Amino acid sequence: MPRRLQDAVAVITGASSGIGEATALAMADRRARLVLAARDPSALERVAETCAARGAETLAVPTDVADPEAVDALAERAAERFGSIDVWVNNAGVILYGRVEDTPPEAFRRVIETNFLGQVHGARAAVRHFRRQASGVLINMSSVWARVSSPHVSAYVASKHAVRAFSACLREELRGLKDVHVVTVLPQAVDTPMFRHAGNFTRRKVRCLPLARPAEDIAKRIVWCAEDPKREVTERRFGRLLELAQSAAPPLFEAIAPRLFPRLAYSNERAEETTGNLFEPLH
Repeated sequence: MPRRLQDAVAVITGASSGIGEATALAMADRRARLVLAARDPSALERVAETCAARGAETLAVPTDVADPEAVDALAERAAERFGSIDVWVNNAGVILYGRVEDTPPEAFRRVIETNFLGQVHGARAAVRHFRRQASGVLINMSSVWARVSSPHVSAYVASKHAVRAFSACLREELRGLKDVHVVTVLPQAVDTPMFRHAGNFTRRKVRCLPLARPAEDIAKRIVWCAEDPKREVTERRFGRLLELAQSAAPPLFEAIAPRLFPRLAYSNERAEETTGNLFEPLH
């Protein structure tokens, strides 16, 4: 049954930039009560102040989602401040570029810990409250890359496949709770700072993928799912086209991807190897 976001309590991770920031602003316009989480306190406070200026009651909680105790504390802060949690958006994420053998194991592991386990930690914290309330919407941010493959971003792709599979399993576990929903959002490329802040071991400068959607478009879809939950949402036609190409002709797709992806993902400029924002936020 569709619900209104006005006065609902929404927790958003990765809220200091990109999709998370756009979602926070969109929910602020609907007068949701917001609990915003990210690693960078100053950037998080900036977003919180903007949301408050739009009329939303807002709490900023600096959080590294890779730390399960920190995520549990985030949920407790939300419940203590507002009394409940109605929507939880698992959005925090990082990306790493490089061939499997060229990426340091700790960098690869960090992507999995943030993108996948971070969402597991968020789900565990949110579901405890949803079970007590017998209501709630969990929105897990996956990717079109959860349905297709790509070279040079194996950690990211694997993490997003894992998020989609985890969401399906959790949906089955919660099936008996009719007003508890698990939504998986699968965007195509989105124009966010993630590309600029990527871990990169290719020695080539990363650029935003073509046909990238504005973060605000994805935020609208998240708000829509929070108010009227769906099972899975693929954003948009190009993403669906990629899914169809992979499923219809896997050998052909896997032959083309290694040739096409480097042309789309990198500029001709050289770049130094970097862990980007994998371990610390960048400004």
